[in-house]
Amino acid sequence: MSNYIQKLDEDKDNASSTTEAKRIEKELAHLQKQLHELNQFDEKLRHYADQRIQLDLDDGVKVNYGKFGDLLANVKEVTGEKSD
Repeated sequence: MSNYIQKLDEDKDNASSTTEAKRIEKELAHLQKQLHELNQFDEKLRHYADQRIQLDLDDGVKVNYGKFGDLLANVKEVTGEKSD
């Protein structure tokens, strides 16, 4: 994704029209936001992976899902508790 962002940045500089440059700029902003979100998720995921959390299927979804804090979506709906 970083390489694609760099390529788009070069394409923006070489754009033949301002309309094309603005379109590329808008796409760049969107991709940079996504890359930032992915980096944040990667940090959270690494934190939980380093903990080597043990899952027990007998505990059920609510207990196992809750072990991952805010990493997974809709924690409150599944566990009935607020995420960390």
